[in-house]
Amino acid sequence: MKKKNLTIIQLVALAALTAATGCTDLKFGDRFLEKAPGVDMTIDSIFSRKLYADRALTSAYATMRSCLTLGSDEDFPNESNGDYGYKPAADKLGWDNLDALTDIVNSHMSYGGAASIYYSGIYNAETENSSSSTKMGFNPWQDATWWGIRRALLYIENVDRVPDMTADEKERGKGEAYMIMACHYLDLLRNFGGIPLLDKAVNVSNLDGVDFRRRSVEQTLKHIISLCDEAAERLPWTVSAAEDGRFTKAAAMGLKIRALAFVASPLFNSATPYAPAQSPVGDNAAKVSAQEAELMTWLGGFSADRWQQVVTACQEFFDENARNGNVYALVDTDNPAEDFSKCYADRNNGEILISTGRQVETFYDLYHTYCFGPSVDPITGNKNWGWGGSCVTLNYVDLFPSNTGEPARYRDWIARNGHSGTLTHTPFVDRDPRLSESVMVIGGKSFRGRQPEMWIGGTERGEKNVGRAISGFCIRKFFWDFNPETYHYKPVCSPYLRLAELCLTYAEALNETGNTDEAKVWLNKTRNRAGLPDITDAQLARLHPDDELAKAPDYPETSGDKRLREEILDERAREFCFEEVRWYDLIRWKRADILSEPLYGITITGNAQALEFSDPEPEPTRAWTGQFDPKWYLSAFPSDEINKGYGLVQNPGW
Repeated sequence: MKKKNLTIIQLVALAALTAATGCTDLKFGDRFLEKAPGVDMTIDSIFSRKLYADRALTSAYATMRSCLTLGSDEDFPNESNGDYGYKPAADKLGWDNLDALTDIVNSHMSYGGAASIYYSGIYNAETENSSSSTKMGFNPWQDATWWGIRRALLYIENVDRVPDMTADEKERGKGEAYMIMACHYLDLLRNFGGIPLLDKAVNVSNLDGVDFRRRSVEQTLKHIISLCDEAAERLPWTVSAAEDGRFTKAAAMGLKIRALAFVASPLFNSATPYAPAQSPVGDNAAKVSAQEAELMTWLGGFSADRWQQVVTACQEFFDENARNGNVYALVDTDNPAEDFSKCYADRNNGEILISTGRQVETFYDLYHTYCFGPSVDPITGNKNWGWGGSCVTLNYVDLFPSNTGEPARYRDWIARNGHSGTLTHTPFVDRDPRLSESVMVIGGKSFRGRQPEMWIGGTERGEKNVGRAISGFCIRKFFWDFNPETYHYKPVCSPYLRLAELCLTYAEALNETGNTDEAKVWLNKTRNRAGLPDITDAQLARLHPDDELAKAPDYPETSGDKRLREEILDERAREFCFEEVRWYDLIRWKRADILSEPLYGITITGNAQALEFSDPEPEPTRAWTGQFDPKWYLSAFPSDEINKGYGLVQNPGW
């Protein structure tokens, strides 16, 4: 094989072994795997000391995906500098959050990936060849995934020869490396379907023995599950506060649940595929059959056992947690608003199972602040904040019920009360407290000792035609009160997986296997933490009336209660906004109806003494508004990679 024809995966695997870049200090990125101060740094050198081996593992951790938007300048080292994997986390989706592709947010950052690539409809397989503004790239210069897999494999294959590490330390390190790979492979599965799988680090001497073909959904899932199981055998159930952030057995079992649930969902687990498979072309046709290609985005039929596997995995997790004294629990101190503000960000809180932190001391310094915050920095008065990346939609706000659990839709409030209001008489008072913890609204939690000024000209809203909070709302989650004690110095922690997700996944799987009463018990876990009462059938009927329920798709293969399914999906949206959960929920359930529906915002005028609330106002449309094409469920592989002919088959529609 000629070097110029090397595949992307081969290039990733060979990068550190063929480069000759020098540096003046040990680095945590790939340059660390190449050179030490003044000497050649080889694999033998790296795994000659525990100190260096630990740094190699840290460099693999650094490739984990973050829901936060980080910087990529000199204050935030990136892959090109050979340091931590900041850059892929920084410019994914062109600085937008993944929720900008859902009904939660309509981004008004014209230069962001959501508006410029996805809303405009220009995204295609050619885009994936070079753009770093897609939601998850297949190439390493777009995303840190393959770098992380490679680093983890190198660690597993070489750590046994480190002389000053104990056997237990080596096994634990391997467990963490297995988890890094499992997370990356699951992220690839959720974006691309079946993918190529590597079981060893590739180098120039073993290229001919490596199978780079794309695998089926089933094979990919089994690989992820095996990685989780390998990790679980080597990791402790929990870690000390000083080690918070390191993988645990609980994290491994939790990630397994996420993987099983994604594949059990109708995107793959259905009587028919979501779209006709593409046939292998060119050199790929000699390596992959048409039948194999079909199973790269489909399981070949429906199996109810898929959902039962999720139920079993959840039972095993919660039984194991009980045997260990229920050390993992929802943050719940009977202060719903405060509990929710802590459950997704505070370190060592007992709820976060996997977090992806970065070496940045404060939230205040993140680009996240500028992309998604309100229009004015309340600390300095800087008016160049809030670049329009977090324009929350009215669609999302309407998902939050009243604090009694009853429907509380904006249109209904206008119909009852008219358009006039005050700071204490708004459509957003007495709501599920997660609303005003997640979204900047008038009538909920105070902001810096006052109500958020979300009217035209108000401090947080800004001017009428400026994109900052032009929908009438912006994200508050991860921003809290902009108080130095509660904001500046919070750890930069992205919640990759929380216990709350396992509770709601358990509820979902129980419902899909016909256990609706038990499903409600697990749904109520997060509802009750938010101060909402237990769900009832009568309340479900009011939250999801027949006319709205009829718009949702039916899944004839499952025995799930449709209303309960819709409520669980809504509950997940309320709980996990900005944590990159909603997009995957919508695609795995094939919710073209939600993804294509028109989005709305509002305009509030007036001042602190008297306010006027507009009727719902249409937000700018997206390429798929009203005509969602199922091809969008999965990303396209880069056309350049398809053309290399190593067995990579393009996804349907691309």
